Amino acid sequence: MARVGGGRRHLKRLAAPKALKIRRKRSFGAWITKPSPGPHPQSMSIPLRVLVRDYLNLARTAREADYIIKKGEILIDGKVRKDPKFPVGLFDVVEIPKIEKVYRILLDEKGRLIPKEVSSSEKSYKLARIERKMTTKGGLIQLGTHDGRSFLLKETDLKVGDVIKIEVPSQNIVEAFHLKPGNLVYILSGRHAGAIGTIKAVEKGDLVRPSLVKVEVEGETIETAKKNVFVVGKNAPVITL
Repeated sequence: MARVGGGRRHLKRLAAPKALKIRRKRSFGAWITKPSPGPHPQSMSIPLRVLVRDYLNLARTAREADYIIKKGEILIDGKVRKDPKFPVGLFDVVEIPKIEKVYRILLDEKGRLIPKEVSSSEKSYKLARIERKMTTKGGLIQLGTHDGRSFLLKETDLKVGDVIKIEVPSQNIVEAFHLKPGNLVYILSGRHAGAIGTIKAVEKGDLVRPSLVKVEVEGETIETAKKNVFVVGKNAPVITL
């Protein structure tokens, strides 16, 4: 018999993505919430229910977490989200007005997603990396970002791998950062995950070899794929890391 929707609706703790910082032993239950399709892939997202219960400790059970969420107490990037399975991902802003707390989703030293408390002054903006660039029939340039956003511009010099700073929830672009030597990047994977480095060189790839970026991290120069770095500023990060 075919599976409903083409895939499993449930997810075991042991099989959960490595990006989730959760307890995986059976004593904590065999199952974990599987995120809904959304702006972030399952492999790099935290279901909102899990974030509220397991990360922020605002609830003891899934039922309590769902009650908080469905009351509209949690804002993601300035918008109320009431789906307990909503996927929360890298650099998303989590706001809980009732307790006056703001968090940004970052990475720990093992490349796992974690919420970090930040100042309330940071809740109105976030960073988004450009993953796709194309020209529409009307001659406009369409940009797609890592968090599922889409922008239509008349002209731009932005390329795939560059990063934009946007206001949320309005989506107004306020600043742009290019993937070029001298700018700062956030390392997304490997033994330097969660570290900040300076771009030394960007090497174009081909059909066989991916584009590579040379980054100086803590006095050491490393080489990694372009997809593993996220520009976060020029002389200093524009967000708290």
